[in-house]
Amino acid sequence: MNNHSNTNLNNDLDNKLNDLNIPGTVIEVIQAEAEELGAFEEDALDEADALEANDVENNVEDH
Repeated sequence: MNNHSNTNLNNDLDNKLNDLNIPGTVIEVIQAEAEELGAFEEDALDEADALEANDVENNVEDH
């Protein structure tokens, strides 16, 4: 994406975010805007981390 397109994306996104202050307004965003807002950022635990967290809780309860 070139600089001009990036500027337009930021301006459009800023306008949409400002519109969120209007009660009842529904805002549609394109994929690039959603990514900029972090909509597709994966922050969930993986299976191993979830199991480890569960083990810690069980160990605390046993004592």
